[in-house]
Amino acid sequence: MRRFCGFILFLLLFSFSCSSPETPEAILNGAKEKIFSANRLSFNQLMFWENPELDEVDTFSLEILLRKNPETELGFDYLGKREGSGYNFIEGVLFSISHKDSIVTYYPEKNISRMNQSSMYLTNSPIRLLKNGPWNYLGDTAIDGKTYSEFLWIEMDTTIMEKKVLLKNHLFINPSNELADFYSRRLYHDGKKNQFIDVYYSSYEFDELGEELVYEIPQGYVSKVWGQKDPEAAQVLSKGDLAHDFQLADENGGLVRLSDFRGKKVLLDFSMINCGWCKIALEQFNKPDYQFAENIVPLYVNPVDSKEKMDKYRSKVAIPFPVLINAEEIGKAYGVSGYPTFFLIDENGKVEDVVVGFIDEEILKWKKGVV
Repeated sequence: MRRFCGFILFLLLFSFSCSSPETPEAILNGAKEKIFSANRLSFNQLMFWENPELDEVDTFSLEILLRKNPETELGFDYLGKREGSGYNFIEGVLFSISHKDSIVTYYPEKNISRMNQSSMYLTNSPIRLLKNGPWNYLGDTAIDGKTYSEFLWIEMDTTIMEKKVLLKNHLFINPSNELADFYSRRLYHDGKKNQFIDVYYSSYEFDELGEELVYEIPQGYVSKVWGQKDPEAAQVLSKGDLAHDFQLADENGGLVRLSDFRGKKVLLDFSMINCGWCKIALEQFNKPDYQFAENIVPLYVNPVDSKEKMDKYRSKVAIPFPVLINAEEIGKAYGVSGYPTFFLIDENGKVEDVVVGFIDEEILKWKKGVV
């Protein structure tokens, strides 16, 4: 009997020791289950955001706390913070905090879904990544002495204006705890590296539901509504509106006034450096077979970046028309909130067309022989 019991114990030990390792699919599903079943979850994100045109890498350290809330579209509330600012979504209310300006900005309900989708705190987080896909297992790989299961999601593989655009997402999950530790967003143009964004996740904490999330606005802060202008400020421009006149310095220090071009159409290209689609638009304008219609004067307007950064950018990226800088107030006056944004001003100084984002058909409309 004793010998028989020993044999049974041997078989049990043997079966456990020889059991097959967890499959990649089980590891991925385990990571999803851990994240989306959590009642309360917090983690840190250390982001390295590459700017290939300037040979620079911006670093962002973010903290986010999430609490399950089935009553909202996202399914959770969250508090996000980084040095000097915050971004919170509580009980269906989205608002950001600028400690530099002592301003709290609330976002209208119609904009909340889009703003959450583009939030720096969520876009490159396990919350968004594990919800999307499809993720395909690439194999096991070692990073800093640890072995991870690597998964790939090809988010974009297309051709835009003869340019091959490939966007690959790599997610590295630690099989020992089924948590994503590292993510790499890799963008290629015509098979060449364009921009990489790397994100490291740490300090995961899971807890019970606990109290509802609350954010106390610091004393003395001013509250504003996003998109709402002061009574004396200009309103967001649309077709038919009279374009706001302006006088801005160009890259050589000369002054450019919009009203000086009356009698011709003016194309205002509102762009910024750290914008892939802005660069693609410039590449189209730089093509030998692209010439603007004779009655169109194009102007590059940058409301975001400093002259020093623009000088460095222009040394690497050709901008085939005048570059207007220090345009923050003009961007606000025209209601620009995303890049690129184009305004076509007619011969009488009125807005003829507004194009938000890169749309290849629109780019071709301004070409010689078309307009």
